[in-house]
Amino acid sequence: MPPPTTATVLHASDADEEGFLPEGPRAFELDGRAALLWVNIQTALDATQGELHVRYWDTGGTESWTLPGRPGFAIPTDRPGVVLVGMDHAVGTFDLESYEWLPLGRLPDPHPRELVNDAEVTPDGRAVVFGTKDTRFAEPLAGLYLLTLGDNRVSRLRGGQTCSNGKVFAGATLFDIDTPTRTVARYRLDATARELTADGVALDLRGEPGFPDGMADAGDGTVVVAFYNPEPVAAGRAVRYDLRTGATLDEWATPGSPRVTCPCLVQRPDGVKLVLTTATEGMPAELKASCPTAGSLFVADTRLEVVPASPVVLLGG
Repeated sequence: MPPPTTATVLHASDADEEGFLPEGPRAFELDGRAALLWVNIQTALDATQGELHVRYWDTGGTESWTLPGRPGFAIPTDRPGVVLVGMDHAVGTFDLESYEWLPLGRLPDPHPRELVNDAEVTPDGRAVVFGTKDTRFAEPLAGLYLLTLGDNRVSRLRGGQTCSNGKVFAGATLFDIDTPTRTVARYRLDATARELTADGVALDLRGEPGFPDGMADAGDGTVVVAFYNPEPVAAGRAVRYDLRTGATLDEWATPGSPRVTCPCLVQRPDGVKLVLTTATEGMPAELKASCPTAGSLFVADTRLEVVPASPVVLLGG
C-alpha cells in the first residue's frame, strides 16, 4: 500500500460554532454551479439547532442556512435548490431559496434521546435508509429506518444500535457502520416488503485507532471510511478498504484535526478528489489549542479514476 496522502484545508470555519460537528459532505449543484453541500449537526454541545453549508468550487465562496433543528444529513433531490434533510425526529425537504422546511415523515415512537443521523439513497432514488443515534452515545436505543418517497412512510427496519453512521448501497445490499462496535455490517434490503436481513460483518475495524464514522462508495467494491479519533493524536485518518477481502488500499491524513467525520469523492478537472469533514466536538480546550485545523474541511488527491454514480432523491413534481 502507498504511504498516506496528506490532505490540505479546503475550507476553514469562520467561527467555532461552524466547526463543531460538520458531517455528510455531498457533491451538489446550485444555480448551475458545482458545489459541496454539508451539514453542521449542531453548533455547540447543548445546541438544539444546526446548519446547512454550501461551498462553490469556482470561487470558494460559501452560503449557510440556520435550521430549526439538528440535521443528521442533507441529500440532493431532483428539485433544484431543494434538499432532503433528516432533522431531530423527522425527515423532510428544505428549500434553500424560501427557507421552507416541510416534514415528510417522522420516527415512529422515538426515544427522547434518539435523533436522525446518517443516510443513503437507494439506487433507484425512490427511498432512503437512515440511521439514528443516542445523543449520549450510551445505549442501544437507536436503529435503522426506511423512508419511501411518494407515500412518505417511515418504518423501523431494526433496532439495537447506539449510533448508526455511514451507509453505502451496492444494489440491494446495504453496508452500515455501527460506530460503537467498530464494524461495518452487511444487510439485504427488500424495500417493497420493508424488510432488512442481516448478512454478517463486512469489515471488522476494532483494531484501527478511532471510531469509524462516515463512509463513501469508492467503486469496484471498495469504500472510504472516516475515523473519528478522540485521542490527542497529531492527525486524523480516512482509509479505503476492499469490502470483499477487508484489505486496506489507500490512506489519507488530516494534519491537526483528528476527529474526521465523513468522506466524499468529487470529480474535478484535475482528477477525483477526496473531501473530508472534521469536527471539534468534545475537544478539551488544551487539545483544541493543539489542533489548529480541527473543524475544517480537507481535500486530497486520490488514485481513483472516476466517482461512482450517486442517485438523487426523486421527489417528483
